[in-house]
Amino acid sequence: MKSSTQNTKSILAVLVFFLAFSFSVSAQCAEAKNGIKKLAPYMHNGKTNAVTVILDEPSEIHLSVYKGLNYKFQIGSEAALGKVTFRILDEQKTEIYNSVTSKDPLSWIFFSNQSQNLIVEIYPEEKGKQGCAFLVVGIQQPKSNTVRTL
Repeated sequence: MKSSTQNTKSILAVLVFFLAFSFSVSAQCAEAKNGIKKLAPYMHNGKTNAVTVILDEPSEIHLSVYKGLNYKFQIGSEAALGKVTFRILDEQKTEIYNSVTSKDPLSWIFFSNQSQNLIVEIYPEEKGKQGCAFLVVGIQQPKSNTVRTL
């Protein structure tokens, strides 16, 4: 009986830790609300992807995109982290996009011609900085003049 009580306490302690961590990440990335506003006219997919960027190492976000949709990825970060850059990779780790060479380094708009999984790597622009960064995704149906028959 004593060991099952210990196991229950251990499990509860781990759950409390993860809940506290998830609330602190979402609280730190309150700036994501501004990122959602910048998605217009794209519709926000309802999910905010927040990561902690630590000491010059990229933080990864894995997500799926679906064939036939227009997408807008909007990146941002808390003030303590400063500016960030990002790269988009496919599942084979081939670079598809790099924000360093972009006119708008905090967003990327594209049409997905196939359903696929992507990896978004977010880097701090300044060495030695750490903090919260986020990615919000906007989706838009392509405009078409064709009528679909059922």
